[in-house]
Amino acid sequence: MNAARVKLSGADIGIIVLTVATAAIHFSRAIADPDIRVLFILNGLGYLALLSAIYLPFPWFAGHRKLADRLLIGYAALTLILWGVWVAMSGEATALGREGDTVKVAEIDGSAGAAVVDQRGCGPSS
Repeated sequence: MNAARVKLSGADIGIIVLTVATAAIHFSRAIADPDIRVLFILNGLGYLALLSAIYLPFPWFAGHRKLADRLLIGYAALTLILWGVWVAMSGEATALGREGDTVKVAEIDGSAGAAVVDQRGCGPSS
């Protein structure tokens, strides 16, 4: 099998690190909170699935990287909003939740910045 080498930019590495960190935070919350464990596990798996769609060489996703980028941005934004709703309803704002959301904001910023670079034809996928 002949695998093509992919050149990752600094933004790509940042997005990968932040997304894996976000998934890890959700998995750790799943361990800590058995009442809603399934939601945290599914959320962490969603992050890893979207990350895989962007960076792993799956044939179908090859032509749909921009869609996967936008989905990752939207997914992070949605989980950020839902965390805010959770805090407003339950009054539970943990330090880990705040750190996780800081990571999500950085991830959204990095993904959006990388998408702009790709649209201008400057990124590694152009």
